[in-house]
Amino acid sequence: MHLGISGYFHDSSVALLSDNGELLDFKKEEWFSRVKGDKSFPRLSVADVLRCNGIEAQEISSVTFYEKPMKAWLSVLKHSLKINPLTNELTLNYFKNIWKSSIIFSYDLNRFFNFKSTPIYYSDHHLSHTLSAFYYADKQDSFASVVVDGYGDFACTSIHNVISSDEIINSWCSEYPHSLGLFYSAVTDFLGFPVNDGEYQVMGLASFGNPRFTDQLSKMIKFVNGELILDIEYFDFVRSINNSFSNKFSLALGVKPRITNKSLDIDDPNFQIYADIAASSQVLLENLLGLIFKHAHEITGQRKFLFSGGVAMNSVAVKSLAQHDFVDQIIIPPSPGDSGSAIGAAYLGLLKDSLNTKEFRDTSPIRTTLYPGKAFQKDDFFELRLKKIAGPNESTQKAAQLLAKDEIIATCYGNVETGPRALGNRSLLCNGHNEALVKKLSEEIKKRSRFRPTAPVVLEKKANNYFNLSDEIYSCYWHMGAVATPKNKLENPINGVVHVDGTCRVQICDENQIIGEILSHLSEFGIDVLANTSFNISSDPMVLSKEDALLSVERMDVTYILTENGLFSRGG
Repeated sequence: MHLGISGYFHDSSVALLSDNGELLDFKKEEWFSRVKGDKSFPRLSVADVLRCNGIEAQEISSVTFYEKPMKAWLSVLKHSLKINPLTNELTLNYFKNIWKSSIIFSYDLNRFFNFKSTPIYYSDHHLSHTLSAFYYADKQDSFASVVVDGYGDFACTSIHNVISSDEIINSWCSEYPHSLGLFYSAVTDFLGFPVNDGEYQVMGLASFGNPRFTDQLSKMIKFVNGELILDIEYFDFVRSINNSFSNKFSLALGVKPRITNKSLDIDDPNFQIYADIAASSQVLLENLLGLIFKHAHEITGQRKFLFSGGVAMNSVAVKSLAQHDFVDQIIIPPSPGDSGSAIGAAYLGLLKDSLNTKEFRDTSPIRTTLYPGKAFQKDDFFELRLKKIAGPNESTQKAAQLLAKDEIIATCYGNVETGPRALGNRSLLCNGHNEALVKKLSEEIKKRSRFRPTAPVVLEKKANNYFNLSDEIYSCYWHMGAVATPKNKLENPINGVVHVDGTCRVQICDENQIIGEILSHLSEFGIDVLANTSFNISSDPMVLSKEDALLSVERMDVTYILTENGLFSRGG
């Protein structure tokens, strides 16, 4: 078995692969620590993976870290020393925190666990991302892998020509600080949302705006003659530990930055200005991604693409990429950001230790690997506090009956979803055809801003009745990786799950998933679409344990909760 680990930057995580390439487990540290985006060494996740799979550290064949620590530490420091004085706060901070960085990975690993006799490998950061996407692809095909994130090791954007598991060629890269991801993060910061977490809010906000700032933003970053160029005069992340953007950024837009972490809603006086900035940055992002993908096609000759890195979570941009005439297919892993790169790291360890890679499964279909691992919980925990209204055999049918009566149901079923989006195992669900109910779920129960959309979920066999799906990105719909447009005429409208721009971040499923089993029962009530949002209080990590679930339903005043042991009610 092979362990992959991501940590020290954001969203620390652990992945476990079997010797034949099966994803046995995946855990994020924030699920256990309850610290959003926890970046610490993921000791709780490692411990849980070992415990749940009944293995000792000595039974692990390899441990692979998702980046090369010295490269990662030096990439920013070298650039800071080049443009800043030695006393600059960014430079000093890197020296000050060297022993809190990934450089101490092997020390932390053996401080908490007995891996002293286990081979430890270090992967190039963007290779980890590439392999995290290739893991889900057909191994008989070749691809151009495009990785776009903030930065990792020294690269911010890269193109790999993936011929096979044994032949992956780094064809092009854009080095720090020329980063499309850091550009979008600076916009996120300027708009008052948290970096590395609030980018999806910028994407949702963009739908309400007009891209009237595109010319100003285009001066800050461009792709010319095969080179991504970011003008660092507009950005402070190269000289400051607190600010992503500079005063020149604000002056170029003629707008003051929004107060950080202050809530934003449609009624705010400056809402339209910020929405216009978000729309402009989204348009620029899509244009630049299109040029990068075209460059990838030109230098590799590939028409099939792997797309990973944090920017690959921009589901609106994914839809636009699929429309290019040189794109036949885009595969995005369920967790394309740094946490998911732990899967790529584990896969590299497997490749290094295997003499014959043809023994691996040829493909790992995304729909079968969305909820890996085991979650051992006390069977009777909920029965101590809640009323059991249906056993395991009747629970989904009873849940469907309640949903048909416009009730809201939480799920805490099995293991958590691999990626950042709720896919049924840790979800809040309601009738997607009831617009007022969807609004209540999003705004009153989840306390989300009105500019943020709520996603629909539908059985695969009925999806084409409701949505215009693209063949090029079809696999992305299994994990909400891309938006789609609804059909023009629907007998049973789904307005509540259609965003203001006329798109939906749709999830398709089948009856083998718990959410699909519920939908199959709902067909007799004429309900084909559910609204699906994550089971967590806004800004908290996803619910993990039954204890987390109970606390959350009480805080959100949700009556019903579905688990693998049955359906429970807080009433009566």
